[in-house]
Amino acid sequence: MNRRKKNLKTGAGSSKHRTGSFSKQKNFFNARLKKLQSEFITSTSHQFRTPLSTLQSSVDLLELYIEKENTARQIEIISKIKRSINYLTDTVDRITALYKFGSSKEKLKLKKINLRKFINDILDEVAVNISTTHYVNVNIESGLNAIKCNEFILKQILLNIINNAIKFSPQGGQIQMDIKTEKKFVEFTIRDEGIGIDKADLKNLFQPFFRGKNVSTIPGAGLGLAIVKRLGQIHKTRILCASEVNKGTQFRVSIPR
Repeated sequence: MNRRKKNLKTGAGSSKHRTGSFSKQKNFFNARLKKLQSEFITSTSHQFRTPLSTLQSSVDLLELYIEKENTARQIEIISKIKRSINYLTDTVDRITALYKFGSSKEKLKLKKINLRKFINDILDEVAVNISTTHYVNVNIESGLNAIKCNEFILKQILLNIINNAIKFSPQGGQIQMDIKTEKKFVEFTIRDEGIGIDKADLKNLFQPFFRGKNVSTIPGAGLGLAIVKRLGQIHKTRILCASEVNKGTQFRVSIPR
């Protein structure tokens, strides 16, 4: 009887220990969630504050130039307002996409697509952002005519990376995309000759709202690569980045064959 009571007492102690451990874990995750929520609110408000301030000052100036009947300046200010609105719209779309894909529970749908048509569609979309000093060159492995993927997700991944290559190459230069098979994968390698990424920044590259030390003069919300990472996880895609400041950046996107 005494032995039985002793065993029961030991079991109760073990249960208390497990409950305490679970409570600590719960408190840790709650604290982490609050921290992330705080960072999200701070980052989001910062991303909106600048264009909203620009809109307010632009409207004030527009009223002034309307009074003075200065048509040329009115047109200039209206263009500035449009750019701020486009920036805000793009930021909202990216935030929505990031959290939409983050909570998506739909089963991934893959299908075989024509690779060359797929790449041509991407280049058509990219064309609007290319200046006369940018050159995009694509090299596709001979005989590689089709791939199996989720077309929408893969297109978003590649568009984000290519548009970044253009954006962060303000002096122009060549953007090279090589597509080839590598064992059980199809690899998309995208290289630019832009400003590059500091080695210390690489570890945070895919974090939402993170922007490198050397991009302060280039507009952006720091959401594109966070979306790329999340889409890559959904698509079971491996994404690697190598970069050197003032020498350019290379992304390698590998999808299962």
